[in-house]
Amino acid sequence: MPEPPAVYADGMSSLFAGDVDFFMLNPSAAASIQSLHASVFYSPSPFDLPQLSNGGLAIAVPTEWFETGYAVTSTGYSLYKELTATAVFARSFGIISGGCNINYNHLRIEGYGDAAAVGIDLAVSVQMSDDIRWGVSLLNINRPSIGREKELLPQWYLTGITCQFLSTASVSFTMIKDVMYPLSVRTGVKFSPIDIIDFQVGVSSDPSRYYAGIGINYMSLSVRYSMATHADLGLTHTIGLSFSL
Repeated sequence: MPEPPAVYADGMSSLFAGDVDFFMLNPSAAASIQSLHASVFYSPSPFDLPQLSNGGLAIAVPTEWFETGYAVTSTGYSLYKELTATAVFARSFGIISGGCNINYNHLRIEGYGDAAAVGIDLAVSVQMSDDIRWGVSLLNINRPSIGREKELLPQWYLTGITCQFLSTASVSFTMIKDVMYPLSVRTGVKFSPIDIIDFQVGVSSDPSRYYAGIGINYMSLSVRYSMATHADLGLTHTIGLSFSL
């Protein structure tokens, strides 16, 4: 799954950052976005494989009744290309927020043709206290399949908690279960030593990986970079830019 650097830098351990980068992992996160917000990102060579280059763009547009958002992500190259277009609808009801993603997934393989499928994501998050937020995401809950072989798209169950234990630092803990693979436990920390800079670090199990990232923020503009290790497949680098109005 292509992910912006703000999401990737702490190992996808945080579900609630309240900006446009997070709604593809947790659609209820869009409910806290109160202004027009947009971002773009690019990962040129995941695992040192240019064929897996990916990127995307997303925009959040608050309305009178719902917080809405739209995103497009792309993975691959001329012979193999995955494209996903997402629409999100989210709303807060006091301390509880809910959200839904509708994903149009398109796959093209040179010489084999095209295939498409629609997936649905659902999420709920709860502001348990001023400093603690908990949530659950169910990705591709309708079990979509694609192609002649009816290959199932990845189906994830996520639950996580984020604690803002200082005004300048937070810690997140998330469990991710892909129905085809073992449970993965993710832990991440974000801290801001000064107003314009923040750092993120993270670690995950199954697979065992380490993550890190930095963000430079000036007024409504943010520039981010993240990297992730893999014991067998090498490094992944991602850069991104976001802004709000």
